[in-house]
Amino acid sequence: MLRNRTGQLNIAKDLTVQIAKNLLMGSAAFRRWRLKRPKTATAYSSTDDFLRNYAFGSLDLILQYSGDLSGKSVCEIGPGDYLTSGLSILAGGADHYCAIDRFQGDYFGEAARQWYKEIERNWSRFYPKISWPEWLSAEGFPNNVLHRLELIGEPLESAGTSRKYDLLCSFQVGEHITDIDAFAGVHQRVLHDGGIGLHRVDFGPHDCWFYYRDPGVFLRFSDTVWNLTGSNRGIPNRKRHHEFLVAFERAGLNVDVLFVDHFDRSLMDLDKLDRRFLEMPLESVLIGTAIYRVSRK
Repeated sequence: MLRNRTGQLNIAKDLTVQIAKNLLMGSAAFRRWRLKRPKTATAYSSTDDFLRNYAFGSLDLILQYSGDLSGKSVCEIGPGDYLTSGLSILAGGADHYCAIDRFQGDYFGEAARQWYKEIERNWSRFYPKISWPEWLSAEGFPNNVLHRLELIGEPLESAGTSRKYDLLCSFQVGEHITDIDAFAGVHQRVLHDGGIGLHRVDFGPHDCWFYYRDPGVFLRFSDTVWNLTGSNRGIPNRKRHHEFLVAFERAGLNVDVLFVDHFDRSLMDLDKLDRRFLEMPLESVLIGTAIYRVSRK
């Protein structure tokens, strides 16, 4: 994807469009229509492309940073439109899977079921060393394993699980959570002793701002203006790396930073950032992605 958009006129146009979208989402009728449509699982050029992004990506990170899943229980925050990551996590060895998402997708619909079948059909090609469990069949998923599932359609702040979990995870979700203290605090409610949290947070630009040459354009707006673009929809919260570290500490968690990458500083006009970001540690502002592993103290 080309990321070469520049200019104040383009910024003004895009800002106007984003505010208009937010106003539309303030309409109850429009919001009901929009929430019935896929939020993340948009059209992809190939089956493999979809599977890598929405089925196997979460499992790959779990296996890389948490190890073997055999017999473990996993709770995922914000799985997306379908339970594709959940099915993959169960196939990867987990015994139980929980999904927490205030705006649940169509987990049981025909589109979802087709993707579940594709996961099993392509499993051995992506994971030749992990055998597909005999007890698990994509054909009847998720109805055939409801005893292994917990599906919670509540806000994270109030969500409670019926059991404790070995792993609490999220991928490209933390940047959309309004209250990151609640995001950090949920570990105390969901994890059992010895459990861990694993989270990949995308601190970069989303939507139209992704296509700008300067990755920091979306950090130029004041909070007041930014909220006009997304008070009714899930835009990035613009919280930075150091703010997540502080939230984890306040929640009584140990945190290991497993991975970070950075924006290209040479592409950024740092002087144009909103004052709030200018007052932050530059290292934190420049971080584009981070992966955290946390545990209860």
